[in-house]
Amino acid sequence: MPAEEEQRAPQYCDDLKADIVTFINEAPKALVHSREWKKIMIGDPVEINPSVGSGYKIMTIDEWTSRWKRNDDFPDCLACGSKNTKEHHFTQTWCRGKKKWESELLCLDCHMFSWRSYCDPDFLMPEEYEKLKWAKMLEEQADKDARDKALMP
Repeated sequence: MPAEEEQRAPQYCDDLKADIVTFINEAPKALVHSREWKKIMIGDPVEINPSVGSGYKIMTIDEWTSRWKRNDDFPDCLACGSKNTKEHHFTQTWCRGKKKWESELLCLDCHMFSWRSYCDPDFLMPEEYEKLKWAKMLEEQADKDARDKALMP
């Protein structure tokens, strides 16, 4: 009996049906860490990660980003091409097999932020999907009522 192929879970970066939107900036586009980045750049103290202590500390960029991980799917800096990057922001949303995600990296060589985002062309959040579904049902009911009224003597 042949060994069954291992099933791999769908990944956010597989089967993309539209272009990835990219953006390069000196400051983070994602709100997370945007205030801290300004403080790091001017040498003001930032809050210490609660998992390692409490209080505030003046930190270097390397110290501040030490707990961030690299995104192995998109490791390249969009500004300089370096792979010496760390991801500080990532979100993904999946609804009815459609996906939407965004990622932002900090390049530790040029200190530029690389933003990437993607959305399937027909992606809808649950509330948007339900709104369209109910609007269609109301429209169909109105058409049916109009036909029934036209048939009445």
